[in-house]
Amino acid sequence: MDPYAVLGVARDAPVSEIRQAYVALARSTHPDVRGDDPAAAEQMRRINLAWEMLSDADSRAAIDRRLNQPSQAPPGPRDSPAAEPTARPYRDDFDFSHDDFDGDDRPLTGGNLPGWMRAGAPLAFVVGIFAVIFGVLAGGFVLVRFGLLLLGLSALLFLLSPFVVLIRSRGGPMR
Repeated sequence: MDPYAVLGVARDAPVSEIRQAYVALARSTHPDVRGDDPAAAEQMRRINLAWEMLSDADSRAAIDRRLNQPSQAPPGPRDSPAAEPTARPYRDDFDFSHDDFDGDDRPLTGGNLPGWMRAGAPLAFVVGIFAVIFGVLAGGFVLVRFGLLLLGLSALLFLLSPFVVLIRSRGGPMR
């Protein structure tokens, strides 16, 4: 099977063009659109298989190598449609955006910042402001430096809190 021919794209087409062709064919060929047509299910299976073969860079490179080699043997049983690998079942939702996503798509759980961090940032901020104010008014250079240090600490805790929530929600090392 030539997946490029199935999707109707050139062999040098970028993945975005291949994906557009796949989506267009899937929308017009899907058995839900074409009814009880048995040919639609088979055609959709071939379209899904072609997309799977061309969307993976390693698989596409292997297909390109195979298609660029001159055929020396007559087609045998291995070239028959029955010998093609089976495709995963097609999806009915037409939301193909997740095919490009390689990250972690587990949902985040909220409210799992440690208590010391939840209270530490605002407390360090308030104490730091008062230390700076009283240090300036009283002329205490040490108190001003201590206040600025606490303000910096509160800013650091504030900036780190989303990362701590993310790590903890994913079951990371801070449990």
